[in-house]
Amino acid sequence: MLSPPIPFSAALNPAKAPVHGRAACGFPSPAEEYAEPPLSLDDLCGVGKPSLFILIAWGDSMSGLGVYDGDYLVVDRAIEPRVGSVVVARIGPEFTVKTYGIANGKPVLIPANPAFETIVIGEFEESEVWGVVLWNLHKLHD
Repeated sequence: MLSPPIPFSAALNPAKAPVHGRAACGFPSPAEEYAEPPLSLDDLCGVGKPSLFILIAWGDSMSGLGVYDGDYLVVDRAIEPRVGSVVVARIGPEFTVKTYGIANGKPVLIPANPAFETIVIGEFEESEVWGVVLWNLHKLHD
């Protein structure tokens, strides 16, 4: 489940931080160093679009995809979901985040934790895909 959406504001004054190049997640690369232009989180996430919202994830139904309790999700309401998209859906009055899929010709919401069941959109309550998750921001260190 998710907390209520927080709209991005184009009036924010973003701070830019220098990008110091790349860091290998495997073996270090001997590639020549080069400078990247300064970058703000706003630039990276596309802040300023009226269709963008931030939601805070809670629960563990998507932990198998690295979406954890307390993560900040950047959601775009203007993007149509594709099979495999991580989406925010509204089931009755509640929001949930799941992977979008199709099963037996019907849209479904698939959790990334086997302790949870797949939800058929529209099967029990009023429901809709609310937006597509573009970014998942989670803290790695306290």
